[in-house]
Amino acid sequence: MKNLYKLISLCVVALLSIPAAAQSDYKPGYVVMPQGDTLQGQVSYRTDALGKTIGFKKTSQSATTSYTANDIAGYGFPGDRNFRTRTLDHADTLAAEYVFMQELVRGTMSLYLYRGTFFVEKNDNSSKLHKLYITKETYVNNYGVTAQRDINHHVRVLNTLMLDCFAMLSKIERVKLAEKNLVDLVKEYNSCAGGAEEQTTFKESKKWFAIKPGFVGAISHTSLNFSASDETYLHLEHAEFNTNTYPTFGIALLLNSPRINELASLLVEGRYFTNSYQADPSYVWFDSYYDNQIEIELSAIKLTTALRYDFAGKTLQPFVNAGGFVNLFNQRDYKHTQYVRRTQSSTPTERNRDNAEFISKVQQGLMLGAGSYLHINKHRLSLEARYEFGLDLHEHNAVNKINNSLDSDTRTVSLLLGFYF
Repeated sequence: MKNLYKLISLCVVALLSIPAAAQSDYKPGYVVMPQGDTLQGQVSYRTDALGKTIGFKKTSQSATTSYTANDIAGYGFPGDRNFRTRTLDHADTLAAEYVFMQELVRGTMSLYLYRGTFFVEKNDNSSKLHKLYITKETYVNNYGVTAQRDINHHVRVLNTLMLDCFAMLSKIERVKLAEKNLVDLVKEYNSCAGGAEEQTTFKESKKWFAIKPGFVGAISHTSLNFSASDETYLHLEHAEFNTNTYPTFGIALLLNSPRINELASLLVEGRYFTNSYQADPSYVWFDSYYDNQIEIELSAIKLTTALRYDFAGKTLQPFVNAGGFVNLFNQRDYKHTQYVRRTQSSTPTERNRDNAEFISKVQQGLMLGAGSYLHINKHRLSLEARYEFGLDLHEHNAVNKINNSLDSDTRTVSLLLGFYF
């Protein structure tokens, strides 16, 4: 078993070192100079945390030149994201700064995204950005109870800017402060205002929603632990259950929005597994001798939901994920035979302590994982090391509720191999 732990630890270290060692964050792109000239080359796909600096290389082997929003008019990637330098006013300090804003729609009205906040701009006043936002307001309702409600400032701003297109007003009242809703609204306004032919929608070739199905198999290694504070469960307190290694297999789905974020996705996974635990604890309690034989047989469907983030990479692409899981047991046998002796040499009395309801029908837990994709044409082969911490395996209704006399957990390390279509 130690060899499995060493193997998984080695995989984790190797996988986590990939992004720092060999993966490039540069993609084919362009930089627009203040005079309007366009430089083609390799552009860093991510700006710094404040959205003010990007890296540019004429070729993949060239030295990197850093540009700030003060130096260039914008940059972008063909068929993908486009950024323009805009002036951002800070109302609290009366200061202004140049930043790179992601341009979602360009036309009679343009739509931008900057650090999670949306802005709009009309071409008849291109020096004025209008922030779209929502605030919370505390009020006392008709029942005298203090409550909160949303103040939709974005609706007021859009109503003012789109007054010249009366047909839009009813749609503005219902628009959500989300990228797809705002892109559709601004595009419709530009068409209504007669600027459809001059309109550009960026990332239009990318899907709003995508599903990537796959198969996944794993080798898992699990330990079971009990902690008891009541004499009723001393046999579990003294039990040292065997750890076991077993295969699991199932299906997985990766759900994401390439239009909004290609690197973040939701992992939904279902795997089937069976495993078992045995222990033979012995102890002395009030001058009596207790010997026990405990067997637990389990089979379950493991449902996992996690947020996965992919790092930059072409052939090899590392990822990390974190989330939770639920084990739905369809077999949960708990067999316990106890032998009691009043003296060391006396004949033991046998007691059958089997309990069909001792193991919970459902177990919840948390998971963390790291791995890497190998891109094969349009498919992905994944290798991942994962750790899972399972909360109480036993059924709380089966133990003393008053003093929380029993705790249990499972700890699992797994090496997973997946294939996504």
